[in-house]
Amino acid sequence: MSETDWMSLVALLMVAVLVVPAALRRNRGVVLRNAALWLALSVALVWAYDRFGPFGN
Repeated sequence: MSETDWMSLVALLMVAVLVVPAALRRNRGVVLRNAALWLALSVALVWAYDRFGPFGN
């Protein structure tokens, strides 16, 4: 991994540390459902970018 990749990963973790606790506290009853929806959305976006993005195979 390059230095830029590591910096991006650290920035993502820092945002997660700030956002996740508040999200868990606010949505106690629906955390699993929301996590599954966000995961599905993320996977769909990554797939679409990989399939149709500027790095076509």
